Amino acid sequence: MSKKILITGCSGFLGSHLIDGLEKENRNKGALKFSGITEIIEFSSPRLDVYHVDLRDRQKVFAAVEAIQPDLTFHLAAIANVGFSWKHQKLTYEVNFIGTSNLLEAVSEISPGSRVLLMSSAELYGGCSGKPCNETTPIVPPKNPYSLSKVAMEMVGELYMKAFNLEVIRVRSFNFTGPRQSKQFMASDFSYQIAEIEKGKQEPVIRVGNLSAIRDISDVRDIARYLTVIAEKGESGNIYNLCSGKTYSIQEILDILISLSFKKIEVIVDENKLRPVDVPKLWGDNSLIKQKFNLSPEYEIKQTLSDLLNYWRERV
Repeated sequence: MSKKILITGCSGFLGSHLIDGLEKENRNKGALKFSGITEIIEFSSPRLDVYHVDLRDRQKVFAAVEAIQPDLTFHLAAIANVGFSWKHQKLTYEVNFIGTSNLLEAVSEISPGSRVLLMSSAELYGGCSGKPCNETTPIVPPKNPYSLSKVAMEMVGELYMKAFNLEVIRVRSFNFTGPRQSKQFMASDFSYQIAEIEKGKQEPVIRVGNLSAIRDISDVRDIARYLTVIAEKGESGNIYNLCSGKTYSIQEILDILISLSFKKIEVIVDENKLRPVDVPKLWGDNSLIKQKFNLSPEYEIKQTLSDLLNYWRERV
């Protein structure tokens, strides 16, 4: 039997890498049909049927799910940038909470026997006092609009599990980066600026925010691989951390990227890039996905950052 797979946010950074991984699986197993939802009107792809839908529009969400009849949904669509969420709070709540509610309502009514994977965030842990956060670590009161919206998203997922027996898996992802990432995000912003400097399009200065913050950082291709396995083998109702178990300060990330450049670069702190509230250290424990699914990173941080920098070198 064919498996009909829906990916919301199919035009996004993680979505594109997830499609890569699913296509590889399809070559091995066959009989997978891919559909995607995005609000980006100009996005099209020969790899999947694309539905241009704003998840805040309940009627259009229902129509798309009715047409797709998914067996498995990867819900990746979200406002995912903390800094952006502070400036666009209403939009963040509407997309991440109301959009998820619309999707779950549609799937539970139209494809009640299907499975939904909700992409949540390690921001919910709030730092764990600098210790590795595992799946049993209590979540903390939200520190920014993004984490507040993700708490609400998880709660509506749990509601549909309990009220309608919908199969829902929640994954909490720590930071990840790699080629194709928007320059709204730290490592990609640094890489973009370095590529601009190397082409002579920017003075040899990088403007940065908080360099002291420490993060568990994965390669997006590892995260996409984890998702394909967990969606297939994970247990409904469970939560799984997506992380590397390794931490790097933002300063270390910048130093590695600058070391990959042939230009001498000055670093200047830009107050416009500083967040109102920042978690000093966010570190993940990946023991559960290692034990349950034998999942561990394949990419080292220097390779990830090199690939990201080369991605921008080809585009500036």
